[in-house]
Amino acid sequence: MRPLSSVRTALTAVFLALALSAATAQPVQRIAAVVNDEVISVYDLQNRLALVIATSGLENSPETQRRMQPQILRTLIDERLQVQEANRLNATVSDKEVADALLRIERANNMQSGQLTRELGNIGIDSNTLTTQIKANLAWQKVVNRRLRPALQVGQDEVDEVIERINASKGTVQYLLAEIFLAVESPEQEDEVRQSMENIIDQLRRGSAFQAMAQQFSQSASASTGGDIGWVERGQIEDEVLQLLDQMQNNRATAPIRTATGFYVYLLRDRRVLAAPAPDDAIVSLAQLILPLEPNASEAEASSQIELAETVRETVSDCADLKRVTGELGLPGGDPTPELRIGDLNPAVRPLVSGLKANEIGKPFRGDPGVLLIMVCSRIEPKSNLPSREDISENLTRQRLDLTARRHLRDLRRAAFIDVRV
Repeated sequence: MRPLSSVRTALTAVFLALALSAATAQPVQRIAAVVNDEVISVYDLQNRLALVIATSGLENSPETQRRMQPQILRTLIDERLQVQEANRLNATVSDKEVADALLRIERANNMQSGQLTRELGNIGIDSNTLTTQIKANLAWQKVVNRRLRPALQVGQDEVDEVIERINASKGTVQYLLAEIFLAVESPEQEDEVRQSMENIIDQLRRGSAFQAMAQQFSQSASASTGGDIGWVERGQIEDEVLQLLDQMQNNRATAPIRTATGFYVYLLRDRRVLAAPAPDDAIVSLAQLILPLEPNASEAEASSQIELAETVRETVSDCADLKRVTGELGLPGGDPTPELRIGDLNPAVRPLVSGLKANEIGKPFRGDPGVLLIMVCSRIEPKSNLPSREDISENLTRQRLDLTARRHLRDLRRAAFIDVRV
């Protein structure tokens, strides 16, 4: 058998946990399961199993196949329910959409058009396994976006609450996490799901990539990104999980954690201190106009120069305009300075420009050489790791949509006729 690295690399970009319907008919097919009036064949199950082994780096042994088969069959059943729901809602997926998605995967992995399906064929996997998988994923995304997303509303007050919590958490540690989630929907499933999660943990310990395992098995929407859920604050994490994370090194996975909805495993990818941008780290370029005054100038002379400075301040629009006025008044200078960090400016000047935007000019002030006007020609704001309002709103929507989608799939499963025969 040829090396699988190129196939494994390409397929880790695919949402493998949410797609695969029946492959093309074979002369003889045994039935693995019946979902409503549709059949999942043993051939379908074997192809998915081969795909999982190829893309996750699992040992291709009878023991591995035995352990993985129940979870893979459950995934296939869920996928069939998702496709049926999409058909009911007329959420159709065209062949072009599937071809475009496949092409994006190949381009993202520096593969030529058609190379991925050829690679699969070379290791004995029916190419329809991947294309029908992609089609099912696209169909379910349409169901979620058309039926479920419109009913979700994230209010500005909710965003404000998150911002308030984040501001209160400045200086504390954030965690960059990925997850694998398996739902427990009834007490009868407890042992089965626990065993499935233990099997996943065992494969991770044997060297399987967390991203690939998340894409293959996780029932969270984050499966589409290899389980990645981004940066998480301490206030969003249960105490028992925090205790584990605080003792872990980066790129290590937790033991299975039981929650009210199922089992989680978290991968700690990185950690950082939550911090707002430091105003003194802004980078600015400045231009100035100096209206000279003698050291012993009278108050009337000083007031006259300040009044002139106010007139200039009201008329100039940018640094080029300030330079022009400087020349008209017969004064030297007016050219922008090189870029400077605000924290490195003269302490007397620093507070005068720290709050100015690009092309804003400060109020006149009297210094040793006379009356000064300082304009900010350009400004580069310091970087921050605080999320924006848009990021917070999207994250809240994603969490809510993920939960709603899981509940919708659970309802579909409970209402369906499902007959497992293997």
